[in-house]
Amino acid sequence: MPPPHDLIILITLFRSEHSVENNTLNPPVYRKIKVSSAINLELLHDKVIAPVMGWCRNYHTYYFRTANDVYYTQKDTDAADASAWLSPSLLPTDPYAGPKRGLKPESATLGDLLKKVGDYCFYNYDLGDGWIHRLSVEKVLSVEESDGAVVLMEGAMRCPPEDGEGCTTYQEEILDLYCEQKKNPHNVENARELAEACFKHKGGLNVNGSFRPGEFNLLERKLALAEALGSRNSTRNSVKTFAFPIGNAFEQARIGQISVVTKKQDDRFDHMGGFMSFHETVNVKPDPRDATLCNQCGNPNDLKACARCHSAFYCSRECQTVHWKAGHKKKCKKELAAYEKYQGELERNKADPNRFGISGGTIFQKRYSPGKLRFKVGDKVECMIGPEQWGTGRIVRCLYREDDWPKSKESAPYQIKLDRKTADRVGIPPQYALIYSDWDDDIKVRKLPDAGVEYVD
Repeated sequence: MPPPHDLIILITLFRSEHSVENNTLNPPVYRKIKVSSAINLELLHDKVIAPVMGWCRNYHTYYFRTANDVYYTQKDTDAADASAWLSPSLLPTDPYAGPKRGLKPESATLGDLLKKVGDYCFYNYDLGDGWIHRLSVEKVLSVEESDGAVVLMEGAMRCPPEDGEGCTTYQEEILDLYCEQKKNPHNVENARELAEACFKHKGGLNVNGSFRPGEFNLLERKLALAEALGSRNSTRNSVKTFAFPIGNAFEQARIGQISVVTKKQDDRFDHMGGFMSFHETVNVKPDPRDATLCNQCGNPNDLKACARCHSAFYCSRECQTVHWKAGHKKKCKKELAAYEKYQGELERNKADPNRFGISGGTIFQKRYSPGKLRFKVGDKVECMIGPEQWGTGRIVRCLYREDDWPKSKESAPYQIKLDRKTADRVGIPPQYALIYSDWDDDIKVRKLPDAGVEYVD
């Protein structure tokens, strides 16, 4: 077997995997990474593509398809989207059937699919929605240039929302409006339509707040990659499953696993307490040494386990030293305890009876970022004053609170004084025409365009 090379891979979202010409989303949603050709496809999906793109790990299933129609399909999963392929009406060719279909992703490496510059394959994430990614080789590094590390080099545009109905819908319902807004920022109706379309995704599992399609934070994605590399492989026997509202789900944790329940704030369920929950099976047992990545850099080659906890893996002493200082020093003792507990379960051939219902904490809906408000006092804005009603005003206070609000109620990002024309229209004396916005989002408050909306002081 030839020594592994590092590849420079361009990951681009496509509207269809059946054409490579003029098929990218517009504007392009892409990431460029460096990765070892020796990484297996399961790890590429779980610990690389998901974090660098912005998808949730252990939520939906996937397949890789080569240019000559060989499918590597995740099968041993209870993800709901996997069942979509059981309907012949949804799938013209079954990726599970036939000699070139249903091959195991963990049995193949990226280098098996892509060997030279110009080679490409497709990666379809969420088989219900169909988020089509094309992976193409831009450069093959020499053995001497290759260190095996995963590096996110660049990217553009935010990851689409989970459960957002796929690339074509995303293009038509969000990106087309986004392009029009960039081309014609004075198109008020388009701006409002775009804001409404984006706000529908505020509760997405990979959104949890304002959805702004043009945002891309390279550092944020690099941190997500580092977190994934330093964690256990995702399970497949029990992916994230929702309960509406908070309730019990069928929990399947086995030996070396726990079932984690995380609460998530969601205003769709305000009438039932304002929260829902999702359940997920999480590995606490160590990854197999031949099916994991260096916890520091992502290299899949020549790994050795931490001699103390047996649960963290490294490709070199240098990576182990960096990772120790970066946080493993504080975790190693806890990891050792988890490892010893797992060994006890193996000896008894019996899973821990207390493995269910482990709290994963609470995710609160992020209506704004206090240190990153988009407007300041004095800025003129267009603001929502009622259902499908808009007015104009200026920001008079940031992080606003009313005296009778309970401590549990968070501050509003802005207090706004309506202009004279808006106050007259709603029948309020101008001196009392004060409202507040509960979201720092274009659906509630946006920058007043230079034309198209009049402000009367």
